[in-house]
Amino acid sequence: MISMRKMLIAMGLLSAIAITSCKDDFKVDAPYKNITFVYAIFNMNDTAHYVRIQKAFLDENKSAITMAQNPDSSFYPTLDVTMQELDNSGNIRATYPLNKVDMNLEGFQKDPAGNQGFFTSPNNGYKLKFPVGKTFDPAYQYRLVINNPVTGEKDSSDVIGVVNANPEKNTANGNFYVPDFMRAGYTIDFSKTQYKQSYNIIGSTPKYGQWLEGVIRFHVIEKNEAANTTKDIYVDYDFATQITEQFKSFSLSTYNSNFYTFLKNELGAAPANTLRYMDSARVMIYCGSTELYNYQQVNAAQNGGLLGDQIKPIYTNLKGPNVYGMVGSRAIAIYENAWVNNQTIDSMRVNPITADMGFQPR
Repeated sequence: MISMRKMLIAMGLLSAIAITSCKDDFKVDAPYKNITFVYAIFNMNDTAHYVRIQKAFLDENKSAITMAQNPDSSFYPTLDVTMQELDNSGNIRATYPLNKVDMNLEGFQKDPAGNQGFFTSPNNGYKLKFPVGKTFDPAYQYRLVINNPVTGEKDSSDVIGVVNANPEKNTANGNFYVPDFMRAGYTIDFSKTQYKQSYNIIGSTPKYGQWLEGVIRFHVIEKNEAANTTKDIYVDYDFATQITEQFKSFSLSTYNSNFYTFLKNELGAAPANTLRYMDSARVMIYCGSTELYNYQQVNAAQNGGLLGDQIKPIYTNLKGPNVYGMVGSRAIAIYENAWVNNQTIDSMRVNPITADMGFQPR
């Protein structure tokens, strides 16, 4: 199964969705028409939330690459975008506007045009900023609505719930509770490498969550004694995934021996005159919504291939005559500055897989 973390990064490129997302087959060489693609993954802990809305590059008389270089082929000049908050009966409790923003000014810059072949300006998106004290609430559900005042078309997402990111111990409310993250001095132990010895994190799957993934970011200091220089680096260990249901317990586990193979593959043997020191680690548990999981499942099954003159159908949860894409959510539980215990470092120094990696005792 593809890494959720890596998929989230890749999905930041709207073209990845634009070339593969549709609920019904459509002709690649059909006459030009506006095809809308929408992408958003919300996190209730974010201070601002963004939606990318673009056109597809579909015209029988022009190449997609040529059209991609023209921003008018990729953005609508005017859209009215709102977020509806719904109660359990489906009634609208509140409506919040999304404002068109320059994503460059929001800190989300495109790659240089020479690298990705497309225009770099404009780089538009739509920003949702709740009033002070308000954010997505797991007690309610939400619908994204897009009105095009020029064409009169109205598109909307399916009603979704936003994954509960509250870390407190309250499983009745569907909180994202990870017991190990609640205690001080949490340490990581991969020292025992006998058969089936494992590292494990348990917790409660939050409301609206389904797809879980555990990631440990190890910070390493490399010291070159000859040059008298130091370098701080990190490697991310995607150690386990699990598909479950909201409110249920989860258990993310990996054999301890896998850690040594991972570390060697990522960093290799120590270069000449180089000593390595294991610093702290950041332990992250990602939880994706059902929409994210469904997107991944359908995308994996379809493989994104082409059949004749048609693009294969793929997951979308947008409704409208010519709209495709995905609106979902995620949460992240994090433990900062976890300590890799001394027993693990001692094991790294003598294990045949990692003995030549230059790790030093503390």
